[in-house]
Amino acid sequence: MQFHLNESMKRTQEDTYRKRPSLWGVTFICIGLFIVAPLVVAAISALLVLPFALGKPSHTFISILFSENMTYLISILTFPVLLLFVLLVNHKHYHKSFASLGFYGANWKKKYAIGAGLGFAALLIVYVLNLIFQSLSIHINPKFNFFLFIAVLVGYLIQGMTEEVLFRGFIMNIFSSRKGVLFGIIASSIFFAIMHMGNPGSQFLAIINIFIFGLVFALLFYWSNNIWLTGAAHSLWNFTMGPILGIPVSGQRDMTSLFLTHVNTQRSFINGGSFGLEGGIIVTIIGIILCIVLWQLCRKKGLITNQ
Repeated sequence: MQFHLNESMKRTQEDTYRKRPSLWGVTFICIGLFIVAPLVVAAISALLVLPFALGKPSHTFISILFSENMTYLISILTFPVLLLFVLLVNHKHYHKSFASLGFYGANWKKKYAIGAGLGFAALLIVYVLNLIFQSLSIHINPKFNFFLFIAVLVGYLIQGMTEEVLFRGFIMNIFSSRKGVLFGIIASSIFFAIMHMGNPGSQFLAIINIFIFGLVFALLFYWSNNIWLTGAAHSLWNFTMGPILGIPVSGQRDMTSLFLTHVNTQRSFINGGSFGLEGGIIVTIIGIILCIVLWQLCRKKGLITNQ
């Protein structure tokens, strides 16, 4: 079985002749970015909150900074900062082009729309199957906040794209160009799963599912060769699950949602419990099916051959 580089991987291989990246160096840089980005956002947030706490007891400042809403805001704002850092490292440190990350100007709106539709449809299938198995119930949220909903949408569009640029466009393409496509796909999916291990409600099946969907997004990017499509699929998967259906996204709840979903705690093996749908067996099955479908699409495209 032979895996052939797609166009963005070939571009990565060509670009890295200028500065050949060490795999350990790439790994440590990514870990550093994950540490630095939230610290930068937290520091800026603290400076913005400080004027409102002047003249008040010190615990007031601490309570504001570490409140649930502020913590959520910091987590959302971390992603645009992280995306900026990744793009700077890619371009300024490794001298790699945007095309090496899978960014192409041609038909990008169409690709983004296709990816968004795929992410929405995949999550909807998982949700409907959970409804069929009566592992959850749904009703409209009477406290729905439209303006907050739009703000969260923007946050998810950036969050999904950031993770795909980092794990697929950056890590997967560099690893694939150095050690082979299969190594790049698996390694990027392992990193993707490790990043979610500290999330609330995480357990063994949840991390396995995150790894499987790391493979799904990796194969989708490998097949499509387009980060717009893959980033949109990731964003709409998360946005549909959280702000639309009111389910925890990898263990984290959103500030508002169009619907409220109540899970049957006795069927957490199916619905994922407090981690959200990504912790349930239905996501495991759908993820494996998607991997098989994408594998066959890659074979049909000639990216995977028998020799």
